[in-house]
Amino acid sequence: MHALGLTWTEAGLVVITAFGTYTAMLLLSRIFGQRQFTQATTYDLTFVFAIGSLIGRVILVRVSLAAAVLGLVVLFCLHAATGWLHHHVPAFHRLTQNRPILLAHGGEVLDAALRDAHTSHLEVYEAVRLQGLASLEDTLAVVLERSGEISVIRRGVSVQEGLWREVAGSERLLQRGA
Repeated sequence: MHALGLTWTEAGLVVITAFGTYTAMLLLSRIFGQRQFTQATTYDLTFVFAIGSLIGRVILVRVSLAAAVLGLVVLFCLHAATGWLHHHVPAFHRLTQNRPILLAHGGEVLDAALRDAHTSHLEVYEAVRLQGLASLEDTLAVVLERSGEISVIRRGVSVQEGLWREVAGSERLLQRGA
């Protein structure tokens, strides 16, 4: 390992630091919610940020190339393991992924859900307008998806219960029906 410019102690620190950074990013994004990142899963963005940070350190010559390569290997392994666990272990999926949240139903904005989602009436209204609707009354549901995007379901469509099972607050939608 010394020939690569890295001691075993330094290699161990790289592994621990990469694991710690990855875990901290997952926890922070879970705590602060899915609106922090849009268009990608939490673990995808954690992976990208960690790699970006690591590459930045290498470019600025703050760590050796061997340490950076070891860090990249650890991050790729963590990302692959997280993806596998996410798809094969339901408890891990629930632990690492935010649930979609019902923000509005049948023209009524759900204030408690907005607080939980760290979003506002204005963002709900914008999503409704972006769907070409002129009134919140034209919506069946507005949902903050786990990706951070807000989806709008138009009134008058049928509701398939299984599609809504994971959405926090969907019992309101299912009780009232479409």
